[in-house]
Amino acid sequence: MSDANGMNGISNNGMNGTNGLSGAARAQQPVYLQVEPAPVFAILHAPKAGTHRRVGVVLCAPFGWEEICAHRSFLRWAEALADAGYTALRFDLPGSGESAGSPRDPGRLEAWTKAVAGCAGWLKGNADCDRVVAIGVGLGGMLAYLSVSEGAPIDDLVLWSVPARGDAIVRELRAMARLAADQAPRPAGLEGPEPEEGELEVWGFLLSAETAAALKGVDLTQHELPDAPGRRVLLLGRDQSAADPRLLEHLEGSGASVTSSPGPGYEPMMRQPKVAEVPYKLFASVNSWLKASQNGELSTPTKPSVSVLSADHMDLDVHDASVRESPFELDIPGGTIRGVLAQPSEAGTASAPVCAVLLNSGAVRRVGMNRIWVEASRRWAAGGVPTLRLDLLGLGDSDGDEAAFAHPDAFYRTEFVAQVTAALDALESAGLPGGFVLAGLCAGAYWSFQTALVDERVHGTLLLNLWRFSTASELDAGRLVRRARQLRRNGQLWSTLRDALADGTITGMAGQFARNPQKIVARDREPEISDALNAEMALLNGRGVARLLLLSLGEPIAQDIIDAGLDTEQPWPGVTLERIPINDHGFRPVWAQRFVHEALDRGLDRAINASHGVPAPVNGTVDRRYSAAGA
Repeated sequence: MSDANGMNGISNNGMNGTNGLSGAARAQQPVYLQVEPAPVFAILHAPKAGTHRRVGVVLCAPFGWEEICAHRSFLRWAEALADAGYTALRFDLPGSGESAGSPRDPGRLEAWTKAVAGCAGWLKGNADCDRVVAIGVGLGGMLAYLSVSEGAPIDDLVLWSVPARGDAIVRELRAMARLAADQAPRPAGLEGPEPEEGELEVWGFLLSAETAAALKGVDLTQHELPDAPGRRVLLLGRDQSAADPRLLEHLEGSGASVTSSPGPGYEPMMRQPKVAEVPYKLFASVNSWLKASQNGELSTPTKPSVSVLSADHMDLDVHDASVRESPFELDIPGGTIRGVLAQPSEAGTASAPVCAVLLNSGAVRRVGMNRIWVEASRRWAAGGVPTLRLDLLGLGDSDGDEAAFAHPDAFYRTEFVAQVTAALDALESAGLPGGFVLAGLCAGAYWSFQTALVDERVHGTLLLNLWRFSTASELDAGRLVRRARQLRRNGQLWSTLRDALADGTITGMAGQFARNPQKIVARDREPEISDALNAEMALLNGRGVARLLLLSLGEPIAQDIIDAGLDTEQPWPGVTLERIPINDHGFRPVWAQRFVHEALDRGLDRAINASHGVPAPVNGTVDRRYSAAGA
């Protein structure tokens, strides 16, 4: 990482300096911390003037899918801490989220532990903190404890659902991995590398064999806390389960001041992102515990001393090219939308005539399902295509009310199109190419398609498992009936019905059926393909917009195309339809992600050609290496 100079990210809020806090504290201040062996992406939440306490908090998230589910809760937790006067720091572990590195890099457990220590050191040196508390959930709590035992500048610990032994985490992950493999099996004979022996993958989140073995060997009771009598520890259970008794006994025996309490709210926080519940009551109880510290008095911050270097951007080596990532912030009606822009490191080196914008996968934050947008954006930036990963309002790190997304219809509102076009305006105003390629999965695909209809700057759309083209919610009821039949055959019916009940789909369907039962029954056979949609497709084709429609098995849009009697390989001119043989809406397994990346790259190439006026091929160019019977 170099000093922060040269080409920076787009922000209409500004950032002052590369070390320490900015002169006017913002709601969120992204920073890149120079922690060995690779920089980490972090977000600082500073308290308002006059409320500063001399206690800082490092929030250490859990691993994998649980981190995705809990991301919005961690944002709210950091905000609650800042409101109470504590300076809070969230961060992504090396090889995950928006930090540098890969999960297959060696020495991950050591790198993760150093990252926690580095974040604590930076916070203590830059936020005028006499005391630093690490709040860790699951694996994040285990890493926080290990870092303290190795001398990290962390004074107190809050450990929520943290086992004494790492093999408990590995066992749980292996059980989830078996369930995931059963629900979305890899087709026999499929080309591509096989998983390494000992490697552990849970819905696309990977632990290498080395990392899994290292984590399995961790026993926190074999790691002493230095100066334990001067430390405070809050040990939290998990809803109906008490905290690990071995860890509790070890901590009490160490001489630390230990408080053990229930941990209500864990399971609701870990539901799928659109229905996850923020555990505000637990936040309040943790704040009460923090205030009991003798160092929790209000104080006036003094000039910070720098301990760990930081910058407002991060330089990465990607495929023999240099890529710079930097924060993107834009104030729009309703709040601030936030993202990360990846682009060639040197100004003026972008060789492509377009920018790419990657939108949320439903309620999943801007990293995409299993970091797929991070990998794609860095690869494309290395090839000369500036690429923005963007959170829309209410999602990821952007402002807005996440509770609004508990019902699926909330994703299909026209104001999201205005947010996307505002981001395109900002990119173009910053001197980046004025042509755009939009990509999204599920609701993100819908926003991409709808934006292309109204913005002539869009040269291509990459639509992954698009759920619907229009906003007609009555379609969902008939589709749910049809999908339930398919899922019953695949043995996934009950899990899907549980999710549909949680997010309000079944409730909405029942209301629609009560109002007009004949209409709903008819919708079970009526496809979404309409004259209006055909006209929209003709409009985009006339403008030369290249469109990729990438679908997994069982997707309603595919059945709509079949029911409409359209060509099942190229239903509309300018549209390339590709299929991946997996029964997973998010393309989450690693083997499926590889094929998604290849399809995305081909779709980007077609969009770049379209920006030069090169028409799409008459027949969609489809790579059949991953095709299978019934795909």
